[in-house]
Amino acid sequence: MIDDRTHWYVACVKSCAERRVADELGRLGYSFYLPVRRELHQWSDRKKLVETLVVPRYIFINCTASERQRPLAEIPGMYKYLGVSDGGLFRPAVIPDAEMDTFISMVEKSGRKVCIENAGLRSGDRVKVISGPLAGHECELTDVRGKRCLAVQISMLGTAIIELDMDDLRKLN
Repeated sequence: MIDDRTHWYVACVKSCAERRVADELGRLGYSFYLPVRRELHQWSDRKKLVETLVVPRYIFINCTASERQRPLAEIPGMYKYLGVSDGGLFRPAVIPDAEMDTFISMVEKSGRKVCIENAGLRSGDRVKVISGPLAGHECELTDVRGKRCLAVQISMLGTAIIELDMDDLRKLN
């Protein structure tokens, strides 16, 4: 049985080829998503709004399983799909529509910087603050009332807690 439903796939592209691959996908009639955000960059003599990639070297393609191979063959710069090997058989990973819709909304509508964190920060992880006024401090990540927070145990007193942006943290080994 042939699956003629469309699914979201993650294609890997060569560095700096994301926009070129997106143009080619559009030319071939594919539905795709290249997540970009607009950032204000400042130089010594000017400021400029610049589009930067949210996920460099990846582009999301919505197509059927039978349509999936054509871009790999016809678009220079696109070289594989993310997926898993199962007993020697490669299966491209499919992103559920609901997850993709949420991701697109985060990028397009939130107005905040969206980062992909593959380290999987969880409560109890030791983290280092990498930017902001607390840069350099190492603390424990905790959940307080559904929010991600840093917690520092202060002997004899208790635990000091502050809510920080996850972009400002790096997981320690």
